[in-house]
Amino acid sequence: MGSKDWGEELYWNWDYNSRICYRQVGEALHFTTSGPAVLMVHGFGVAGWHFHRNWVDLQRDHRVWTVDLLGQGRSWPKHPVTLSAGLRYSVETWTRQVENFLEQCVGEPAYVVGNSLGGYLAVMLAARRPDLVRGLVMLNATPFWAFRPPPGSAAARGLLWSALDWAGDGSVPVPESVKHLVEKYWWNQLRSPATISAMLRLVYADKSGPDMALVARIVEATEQPGALDAFTSIVLSPKAELSFDELVERLRCPVLLLYGKEDPWVRPLWGQRLKRRLPAATYLELSPAGHCPHHEAPAAVNRALRTWVAAQERVRAQGTGDQDPSGTGIDLDLGKNWEVVEADGRVVRVSHIDGRPRSAAEWLDLAARNAALVWRIVTHGAAGGTSHVKKLWLHKSTI
Repeated sequence: MGSKDWGEELYWNWDYNSRICYRQVGEALHFTTSGPAVLMVHGFGVAGWHFHRNWVDLQRDHRVWTVDLLGQGRSWPKHPVTLSAGLRYSVETWTRQVENFLEQCVGEPAYVVGNSLGGYLAVMLAARRPDLVRGLVMLNATPFWAFRPPPGSAAARGLLWSALDWAGDGSVPVPESVKHLVEKYWWNQLRSPATISAMLRLVYADKSGPDMALVARIVEATEQPGALDAFTSIVLSPKAELSFDELVERLRCPVLLLYGKEDPWVRPLWGQRLKRRLPAATYLELSPAGHCPHHEAPAAVNRALRTWVAAQERVRAQGTGDQDPSGTGIDLDLGKNWEVVEADGRVVRVSHIDGRPRSAAEWLDLAARNAALVWRIVTHGAAGGTSHVKKLWLHKSTI
């Protein structure tokens, strides 16, 4: 696959003396499209080019941007980075990068589409800056990131993390001793083509083997001078101050949940859980598709995305300001499905899901979360009871 197929690379100068790689197609470059703006945010270990199978088609009626997160793909600070720069490769840094990119490069609110880590960042952005997010699309968004508790929290002051202070807090450059341990026991094995290929076979529904051009692109980023520092910083950097669930509670924009059913990591249970927390969201499930449905089933993802965005634009044009809670604006009733033929002849089923539990694991998850909500009502007393009862009702109302 030639470089042209991965998209023309543009660069934007950002914080930490960094050059951020991005791509844009549609009206912004060719003045042929007047569709809405779409920003696509990739997952860990890949880059904006991971959406190349999507933008080829979407650019016909949308303006599409992708951006490489700092420390991944071809977005890197000038090496070496000094400690005074205050750089940590954390969700806080990446969310601020996406926020600034929307303000300075896109220049208007956009539909933000995020896969895996990119989905987590998209939720953080929409919760913090609703003025920048016209609508949110989660592609198998990871609901967790990082090990270290948020700075200043009680957990961060606990014995375990206090004992690990010698390893640093994720600031770059990380201590040489820590970097040496990560390189010796973890880094070189993780970035080997064999490991990357095995990981891709695990998370994709298609087990025939990954595209070696994709593997080569992933390996290329690990050969950057600051790659080991970046990876070690990611491992050591703290969580966001708010949990994923707390961020989801703050969402006020239209939401599309677009999940690959065969994902072994972010399993259907997570999509079901989000649908119950966001009853107005549209939840579409793709099968066969794994953790990266946009790359594995681009025609199906594009049809769903295009149809959903068009429905939101119709609502906006009518001036009601509310998304359609039933999802009927996408011309796919609950319980029904589309069958989309991909370029290689595979048929992918897109099903409109209502969020009700469908398996023993999902029933157990619902029961456990309702029990946790009851406990919170009891422990918070009357002050917090009303909001928790409402959440419990929303959980029960989907049964």
